[in-house]
Amino acid sequence: MTAPLVLAHGIGGRGDLPLPVWLFAYGAGTAVLISFATLRLLWRTPRLDGAAAGRPAPAWTGPTLGVLAVVGRITGLLLFLLVLTAAAVGSTETQENLAPVAVYVLFWVGLQILSPLVGDLWRVLSPWDTIALVARRLRGRTAEGPGPDEGASCWPAVAALAGFLWLELCYHDPAAPRTLAVAIGAYAVVMLACAARWGRAWLRTGDGFAVWFGLLASLSPLHVDGGRIEADGARVTGTRRLRLRWPATGLTDLVRRPGAAGVVLVVLGATTFDGVTRTTFWDGIAGTRTGWGLTAVSTIGLLWVVGVVAVAYVGATRAGAALTGRPAGSLVDPFLHTLVPIALAYAVAHYFSLAVFEGQGALALLSDPLGRGWDLLGTAERAIDYRAVSPAAIAWVQATAIVVGHVTGVVLGHDRAIAMFDEHQADRSQRPLVGVMVAYTVGGLALLLGA
Repeated sequence: MTAPLVLAHGIGGRGDLPLPVWLFAYGAGTAVLISFATLRLLWRTPRLDGAAAGRPAPAWTGPTLGVLAVVGRITGLLLFLLVLTAAAVGSTETQENLAPVAVYVLFWVGLQILSPLVGDLWRVLSPWDTIALVARRLRGRTAEGPGPDEGASCWPAVAALAGFLWLELCYHDPAAPRTLAVAIGAYAVVMLACAARWGRAWLRTGDGFAVWFGLLASLSPLHVDGGRIEADGARVTGTRRLRLRWPATGLTDLVRRPGAAGVVLVVLGATTFDGVTRTTFWDGIAGTRTGWGLTAVSTIGLLWVVGVVAVAYVGATRAGAALTGRPAGSLVDPFLHTLVPIALAYAVAHYFSLAVFEGQGALALLSDPLGRGWDLLGTAERAIDYRAVSPAAIAWVQATAIVVGHVTGVVLGHDRAIAMFDEHQADRSQRPLVGVMVAYTVGGLALLLGA
């Protein structure tokens, strides 16, 4: 049987780099500064406008996408029912039940890693979207229907993600199967009720996971045409055909929606808080608290860290607006897309080892999802190989992810700035934001590698 689940925390050491942590962290911060200086010299005109459309893939991809979409919807619905059943009636022992690893590892971590690689998987895996689609067809409506209005708000998605992240990082027993059963069931009821009331398109801005995974999918070199990439995920209408583009260029074509900034900042702040909880500093705060006392302290800590991250970004954009003579809040949304690769980088850095090790454990749990002693797939006795990835490799992945994420954010910000301003104003608009990125790079690496 698998080892006990370590939720939301990686496994293995993080300090096994061939350099001191402080030296590597400051070196990474310097790399971000050098990339900014290099872009000023060599990237003088916008190059990413229109790049989100990409170029069409071979025509045979159209029918293939249709088949994969059907398979994905059936798979997503069956997995949802399996996980909900395991959580509701399976073993109450965390390490014997499929639900905790399915929710926190396969779903949350797995889709964050896969969406930037292959596109918006949640769009076809979402059980709420599939149920809403089937209900629509049963009522005799076969048309896709309009997408969300331009002014549709993402604030419901912010609330949904905040609730999930609070459960994962603050609640004192987040892996309890029965707790997950209540959470999964309640979320499903809310999503389906809202879809029934406001239409299936509501899910694209109201489902927190649809919004976040859709944003991450904008980083993917693969996307489906027939619609534009939006801040709530890819909207597909008309003939479906796969298109190829440069990675991250999809972020340049996001529709700016109320609350979209909140989605990114909540996820980024929560991931940062997860790093804080691994430090001796946090151990001193949490002390020996357990139960609701620990939940209360963790909730305050989560709110504080998310607030610090939000203030840092909003403050940097307001400073950039002041330096260019623009209204105070006018740059918050135009440069929001620069945070998406950074948020992804921190997710990879924090959860890479969790995905590698606990992902192996999922093979055993899939053979015995309810913890009843079954061996349906012949993998129930498969053990986790903790030597699959060395601590040094984990540290290198973490450091590389953070540096690449921040440099990508600098590139996206620079291209947007020179599209909006003249050369001198573009430089001034980016200085405060790059300063925040450098500080976050140094602090994030020191937090991860030194924790």
